[in-house]
Amino acid sequence: MPAIFKLKFTFWLIVWCFTGIGAVSAQAENLSGVETTITTQSQEEKCLECHQGIEEVSRSHPQKLGCTSCHGGDASSSEKNEAHATLIYDSEAGTGKRNPSSLKVVQLSCGQSQCHSGHLDESRNHVDHVRKSMMGTLAGMITGLRYQWGGQPEKSATYGIYTIEDNDGKTPGESGARKNLEELPYFNPYHWRQHEPEPSGAPRKKISNHIGDHLLRERCFQCHIDSPPPPGEYRSQGCAACHFSYHPEGKYLGNDSTISKTQPGHPAYHRMTVLPSSSMCMQCHKSFLSQMTTEKHSIPFPKRNSKGKLPFPGAGQPRMDVHLERGMECIDCHTQSDIMGDGNIYSRQYQAVEIRCETCHGDSKSYPRLSKINNALDPAIRLSRHYQGFTNKVGDAMAVSVNNRKLTNVKMEGKEFITYSKRTGKARIIPLAKNQSWGHNIPGHSEKLSCTSCHSQWVPRCEGCHMTLKSGNSNDTAKSNTWNPFQFTMKHEQPGLMIGPRGKVVPMLSQPTHTLTVLDQQGNTVPVVDGDGDSPGDYRHWQFTNADGYSGSNLAFGTQPHSVSKKVRSCQSCHLSPETLGMGEGDLRIKNNSTGKYDRLNSLARTNRVLNISKFGPRTKVNPKGQQIAGTSQQGARPFNQEEITRILKVGNCIPCHSRYSDRIYQDMEESYKFSNNIKHRRMRDKILEKR
Repeated sequence: MPAIFKLKFTFWLIVWCFTGIGAVSAQAENLSGVETTITTQSQEEKCLECHQGIEEVSRSHPQKLGCTSCHGGDASSSEKNEAHATLIYDSEAGTGKRNPSSLKVVQLSCGQSQCHSGHLDESRNHVDHVRKSMMGTLAGMITGLRYQWGGQPEKSATYGIYTIEDNDGKTPGESGARKNLEELPYFNPYHWRQHEPEPSGAPRKKISNHIGDHLLRERCFQCHIDSPPPPGEYRSQGCAACHFSYHPEGKYLGNDSTISKTQPGHPAYHRMTVLPSSSMCMQCHKSFLSQMTTEKHSIPFPKRNSKGKLPFPGAGQPRMDVHLERGMECIDCHTQSDIMGDGNIYSRQYQAVEIRCETCHGDSKSYPRLSKINNALDPAIRLSRHYQGFTNKVGDAMAVSVNNRKLTNVKMEGKEFITYSKRTGKARIIPLAKNQSWGHNIPGHSEKLSCTSCHSQWVPRCEGCHMTLKSGNSNDTAKSNTWNPFQFTMKHEQPGLMIGPRGKVVPMLSQPTHTLTVLDQQGNTVPVVDGDGDSPGDYRHWQFTNADGYSGSNLAFGTQPHSVSKKVRSCQSCHLSPETLGMGEGDLRIKNNSTGKYDRLNSLARTNRVLNISKFGPRTKVNPKGQQIAGTSQQGARPFNQEEITRILKVGNCIPCHSRYSDRIYQDMEESYKFSNNIKHRRMRDKILEKR
């Protein structure tokens, strides 16, 4: 950055946790019954003369296909440099020349026609789908941060990690799909050249002059499927990020004599994992289970210690999600389309995920929807041939997702709904909501609440994420603009609630306010751009504001915290809690006037008031009058309004006597309220109170 930048500025922001000689043909084993022909580059490969003992990567990728089918290179040469000169790899991936599946080059390897692309059956075009998926574009992370920080006016995605278009002619706009995404802009020209030195005649990259884009590229993109892992962690990129396992220390354990057994950074074996374990998912999705650690890489979840506690960091000892505690893994719930994409470009994760609780458990009025397998080429049969202990067959009645695709491991057998573990084949009977006589049948719950609003036990809350950007010499790209490492503590708390993007009540991920400071080479605070965000200039305590006028420092975000329990939260925790309703911690006084005009909340956290920042507490998302305080970056999501707050708290008056879900008063609250004003009810109430 130019040396003229000398003034201090502080941004109040949220960082949330927020990607040949001649041709020879070989037949690949194709589990759908259709033969696939792959052409290698050489009639007589010499790769195994050096790579003796290397493992066969998988039964669907046998050694008879040759090494160059996937890796490229000159297989006719016995000289290492010559043989490896034309290997397929991404030079920026940080894994040397051994990974041909990075998304920048994957079309030359996994994405060859009739391998994992070019099929009439869309479910087999994995490479195209992954590049458009949320893991491929990071559109959700980019959109949420840029909108909330005032970097763009729309809540729908405009930018991704790279430019991409959906040219298949199918763009379901009603589901939030987009036709294309542009590459995320760079912060300034120095930032661009730090990543991509300008070649002669190269088109100029888009420049935003918005600090959020710098943070996204430098820190948030570490979560992208194509990014190198953080120091001390080991995984691959692209397709291999999910389908190749690594030892915790990055050591190679196989028999290829050319690969060092001590140099870290290699997969444990040259062996593909068709069904990734949950431990592999947790390499990136750490926040769902609070960065759980294991002693053995093959164990998907931690075990309790001698005191019965799980190794969660931070405060509290939350119970594990009931599905996980019973041995289910991520892929047992999430479908191929959930994880690898369905061929559409979405703005946010909730649009891309096709499963719901109701997909397997049904709801209070109906059982899960089913669809029978009618032919042997159905994807539900093809995919199940990778599973352990069971396969699907013609005639099976499978559960169906909201996108009308069959789940491949959930079916009806006799009178029971069964889910099978894809990696072990273990069968589990699914409890059905319709067969439960209590809370699901309360009209106000079944119509307005998502399942997770009552069944989620906790949400993670990270604190201490003060971000500092240290500026370097703009002529020395290796030292220019470095962010401090994340330093935070994780807490777990009962979820607050809000209206989610699908219109039902959901748990709210409530993150605290964070600050951002920029330092020059001498440690002095410096400005970045002017008040319009267009050019170098002076920033003095500029506060990010989104397009709806809400501060970017305060976010209300609907989430699925993966902390489900069969046991539900208490009635009091919703109907008598201002914190659950988004009003923050405090003493709530509700008056008789239904408009909320005279309602008051005396906040327990007085810091904002003392500093004259706000009369509300730092965790306030909405005030007692239903006026929104926090911003929401999801379309359709918002904190509760005045009418909803009043209705929820009104039920709290009944709870001291009517504390059970099964109480008949909750079947028709309007009639119950009428009766509450009756003299008979007052006498009954007084009689009960006298006994206490």
